Amino acid sequence: MIYIYVGIAGVLGALCRYAAGLAANHLAAALWLPVATLLCNYSGSFALGWLSSGGAARMRLSDTGRIAVTSGFVGSYTTFSSFSAETVHLLQSGEIVAALSYVMISLWGGLLLAWLGIKIGERKAAEGGVV
Repeated sequence: MIYIYVGIAGVLGALCRYAAGLAANHLAAALWLPVATLLCNYSGSFALGWLSSGGAARMRLSDTGRIAVTSGFVGSYTTFSSFSAETVHLLQSGEIVAALSYVMISLWGGLLLAWLGIKIGERKAAEGGVV
């Protein structure tokens, strides 16, 4: 049964990722970075950090629910394959500085937001507060 929940959550995550891409189209034209992928990976890093550090427990998610949300939704919402392909495209277009900047911004931003999600989840769990 868990496979069904992960699959449903995965479909929802993919739909949200697609919607984010549509919403960010106007920003992408003004910036030199693939904005939708960056925002999805940032918010997904934060969500996964928060969920893994107590957020899922505070939401009273069962183990099945936690796995569905983290592996299914967040897994399909974040897009390392898109990040990789977009970086290669920037390199092939001769946009070396943009490609290297995108890699560094993605890496450090994702790490920072995962850390922030973990810290917020830990603090809320320690306080016993509602997340």
